[in-house]
Amino acid sequence: MGSNLAFALRAVVSKSAMTPSTGENITSTNLFGLVTIYSFLISIPIFLLGEGRSFPGLWSAAIGGEDGKTAMEMVKAIIISGMFHYLNNEVMYLALGNVHPVTLAVGNTLKRVFIIVASVLVFHNPVTKQAAIGSAVGIGGVLVYSLTKQYYEKLEAMEKEA
Repeated sequence: MGSNLAFALRAVVSKSAMTPSTGENITSTNLFGLVTIYSFLISIPIFLLGEGRSFPGLWSAAIGGEDGKTAMEMVKAIIISGMFHYLNNEVMYLALGNVHPVTLAVGNTLKRVFIIVASVLVFHNPVTKQAAIGSAVGIGGVLVYSLTKQYYEKLEAMEKEA
């Protein structure tokens, strides 16, 4: 839930920064780049304080485990994972430039539900009670949002006609 809240907050704050008055160079892509750079810089001291001492041991365990991953394979996997995560969020910012932040948050929630359902179907992961409830809440929330949005759009159209 914290992740969803942080995602929605980031979308609302970012959308408010996408006004035409902020300058011609602050496009959704540039804004995402700035948010990413600042987030990385803010995260470095937090990482060093929280995980800095344990990182060398964790790294050694990761490359010396049963999987037999080399340091180069691990770096490659981290870079590829980071690139896909970056691209996913870049697409989200491009979408944010065209839709309301609440619509984007609903889409993000639906995406997470889709991933859970796909993991059940493809990888045959067992469905826990918590996952089933979470998926039901996500799907129900999307349904309520869609119906509410549709209702108010019809209401607005009727007011314009009158």
